[in-house]
Amino acid sequence: MTIASLKRGFGKQKPIKTTTNVWKTIPWAKVQRKVFKLQKSIFQAAKSGQDAKVRRWQRLLVKSYYARLLAVRL
Repeated sequence: MTIASLKRGFGKQKPIKTTTNVWKTIPWAKVQRKVFKLQKSIFQAAKSGQDAKVRRWQRLLVKSYYARLLAVRL
């Protein structure tokens, strides 16, 4: 292999999308609404004694992308 063939593709690098820019584009109002709605559903189910629904929605909340975003929000 020649040196020229090794350098191919390593010229100009594309700009990397920073996490700061992505973080600023998250629709925080929507995130808060969705998480609050799920929390409200959990509360209502617990209040009415529907334990299976409570466990299912708690599991959904723990695995929720929006809940994780909200948990680490600055």
